[in-house]
Amino acid sequence: MASTGVVVRRGVGGELRQAARDIRDVQRRGEVPNSRPLPDWVRRLAWLLDDAFAVPGTDGRRVGVDGMLTFVPVVGDLAGLGLSLVVVLAGVGAGVSLPTTLRMLLNVGFESLVGLVPFGGALADMVYKANNRNVRLIEQDLADRRRTRRSSAAVLALTVLVLAVGAVMTVLVMVAGVALLVWFLAWLIG
Repeated sequence: MASTGVVVRRGVGGELRQAARDIRDVQRRGEVPNSRPLPDWVRRLAWLLDDAFAVPGTDGRRVGVDGMLTFVPVVGDLAGLGLSLVVVLAGVGAGVSLPTTLRMLLNVGFESLVGLVPFGGALADMVYKANNRNVRLIEQDLADRRRTRRSSAAVLALTVLVLAVGAVMTVLVMVAGVALLVWFLAWLIG
């Protein structure tokens, strides 16, 4: 009864802060919080989405429902994204680390973004196979958390670096374009 009074006084915000502190403390000690084996249905879902059908005449190449869904504009892309997020959520439920979760979301986001390109996106979607990649990441994270967390953090850092360099290059190209336009207009007038 006394503990109930403490919970009521601490409130939901206090409960969440305490849970976050507990998770942080467990991770600092190197323990694996909430680690459970990946359910078989997640592997089967990833297989269905990425490898369910053999492509005739391609010497064993396989495609899944996810790649075919991208041929249906907007709705197919959203359905593929939703099903891919189920695999990510299963990984979170199994207890993967935050960098690995972010890397899985990066896989899904990349595949979904490329999948928006008509026809070429469907082909890329069939080749990239984000769901299979994510299942492998989940299994690697559950087997060797530190190694997977480090490699995922490296991939995320590289992605941020590439995006930053891309943004700087885009700004430079825009400035150069404006300068070229101003020069051209000055040349025409002058």
